[in-house]
Amino acid sequence: MNYAIILAGGYGIRFNSGNLPKQFVEMTGMPMVAYSMKTAQCNANIDEICVVTLEEYTSHVWEWGKQYGIPKLKYVAKAGVTRFDSVYSGMCAIPAKESDTVMIMTAVCPLLAQETVNKHYSLIREHDGVITVVKATDAVTASDDGIMADRTLQKEKLFVQQGPQTYRYGVLRTAHEAYRSVPQEREVYEDSELVLRLNVPVAMVEGDRF
Repeated sequence: MNYAIILAGGYGIRFNSGNLPKQFVEMTGMPMVAYSMKTAQCNANIDEICVVTLEEYTSHVWEWGKQYGIPKLKYVAKAGVTRFDSVYSGMCAIPAKESDTVMIMTAVCPLLAQETVNKHYSLIREHDGVITVVKATDAVTASDDGIMADRTLQKEKLFVQQGPQTYRYGVLRTAHEAYRSVPQEREVYEDSELVLRLNVPVAMVEGDRF
């Protein structure tokens, strides 16, 4: 089984949309989250969808699933405090087996191309993890304290990560539970970092800047 977990749990404070989280803002008459739901619905590789959202919007998500023709929507999970918690909540909500795949999508990327999704499913047959990237156009400098430069990385070998990300369910769950099992010095924002910590190779798919 191939599952899609759509993250729709943030409040979008930087989006300046008042009290309405950005993933529920309407674009041409349809809430932004519905675009991601439709993308997953239309892809032949995806079997079932789980939306992870704010508790007060659970009923809305189910209603949108009916309104916009999303029969693959089978689960709605409660969002966590962090993105990491929300991904884990979605994983716990689906009845996936170790060898099943999980595609992590976001509700605020409504223009995700079907071609990109299909590339993921081509590569996940051979790998346990696949991420979407675009080539970096500038060098990146790392600094631990924000004052002094520690290291500059040249753009030729740098890539900017986008969504979605796709993993073998057993690998992703193991990576999350390993992270949760010990105190952490800093929060991890990308599932790829957790998977790479397990020394699991992660393949890259070239995404689209637009």
